[in-house]
Amino acid sequence: MKLRFGHLGAILMASGLALVALPRPAEATSTRVWTLGGMNRFILDDANRFLYPHMITKYGNLFYLELFGLSDSIGANAPTSLRMRDSGSGARMLSDADFVGVQSTAGGGAILALTDDLYLSFHLSDFENSTVIAFMQNIVAQGNIVSGDPNSFGGWLTSGRTPPAITAANRKFDTFVGYNIADVVRLGLNISYGSSKYHYTPNANDPDILNGDDTLSRAPDDLGSSEFRFLLSGGIEPMEALAIDAAFGMGFHGLTYLPNQRPDMYIGGGGVELQADVRAMIGVSEWWELVPAISIRSLSLSASDEADFNTGLRFNKTDDTADRQTANITDIKQSAFLFDLGVAGHFKPNDIVQFWGAVGMQMQRRAFQYEHLNEDNNDFHRSTPGNGLEYLRDSQSIDAFWYMRLALEARIFSWLDFRGGVVKYLRGDTSRHEQENRQASAENQDNDFNDDQPFFDYFVGIAAHYEGFFLDFQLDPNWFKRGPNFLSGAQGNMFINGSIGYRY
Repeated sequence: MKLRFGHLGAILMASGLALVALPRPAEATSTRVWTLGGMNRFILDDANRFLYPHMITKYGNLFYLELFGLSDSIGANAPTSLRMRDSGSGARMLSDADFVGVQSTAGGGAILALTDDLYLSFHLSDFENSTVIAFMQNIVAQGNIVSGDPNSFGGWLTSGRTPPAITAANRKFDTFVGYNIADVVRLGLNISYGSSKYHYTPNANDPDILNGDDTLSRAPDDLGSSEFRFLLSGGIEPMEALAIDAAFGMGFHGLTYLPNQRPDMYIGGGGVELQADVRAMIGVSEWWELVPAISIRSLSLSASDEADFNTGLRFNKTDDTADRQTANITDIKQSAFLFDLGVAGHFKPNDIVQFWGAVGMQMQRRAFQYEHLNEDNNDFHRSTPGNGLEYLRDSQSIDAFWYMRLALEARIFSWLDFRGGVVKYLRGDTSRHEQENRQASAENQDNDFNDDQPFFDYFVGIAAHYEGFFLDFQLDPNWFKRGPNFLSGAQGNMFINGSIGYRY
């Protein structure tokens, strides 16, 4: 259920006016970071722990709930914003370097200070990583690679029970450990794991899949996807006015794809992700701080499709074995790379207001390609609907030559804060399409196009806090036009996102 303006807002306003001035709790939650323009790398916040696990040593004994997750924030934009013009890269551009996937969904957890130096944290969520499944769906979407859907198996099983689609890897847990070696270094480790599995054991009454010369009996199905991640980090403070944080992590994606115990239909379907971040917080004066940051993200997936999924059986023919090795295998690859270099200035003249301004450059590269030797062979011919391409590669590069972000956090009352963020990306895209048909050279293509796709967006938030309790909200900008329901009668959510927690 989304948060709406009504009794909740009235209670917060009324009760807050009665509160006396109390010390503010330390900042926290992904909602706060998003309402400040998504600047997770440039500010201090509990949300930093997904980039730098050792940061939990600075924020111990906390319970929190991310009520909706950043998907709501990513999927909503301010009026006149062009950020959603490209629902893929454009919508995510603000979050690719600053947040990890698990922060996109509802979740919650705690940070515990076991001793003065040892800290432990858990994060539980409903996040399902669709990296491998999206890769397989991309293969199907091409249409000319396989004549069926490897997720649903099309008509592969002509009788008996058909297995369901392979689902995304459901995140089981995220565990953080932090250790503070006093006056030397803060160390952190994040480990996460997710998986989905399906197993079917046939009974004696299940009919054969294929009869005749190529008899194929019904056998067990084992399907699923998995991911495992680790992230190591360390932070040092060599002097009072300087802090340096660094982290490196890897993610491993896997696919179990054994319908009817067939190991020779699909090979691979997994890959590796890399994550690296470095930042420094440099005190220039009592009021000013500089925060340079560098982030790198990389993804590589590969697979070999060795079957015609329309029937799933062509590879099983007992003749033409030699031809099968060249005429029925397609190698598929997908890659992505991101590099982000930025620097922020942090201005905090007093305990009531603080301001951030950041400029930077971001580059993204993505590519999908397949290569298939589609020989003319009357005895054994792979079905390639639509065309007979042997090679296809679609690639895209997104160069946000410059981006600018501004953010403000200010105290309205002792119990209530205002937050706002505004961003501008000067974005240029280059897309390239390559294809080759060795039997029909007229279908060969190699062309590209460039276009500018800048966008602007802004974010508004408020936060209520009392002693250790805090409640963060991201407001829907359109609410300011609609107004409260009891005045305008207009329907709609007041808040896009929210986080709640207690520090003890």
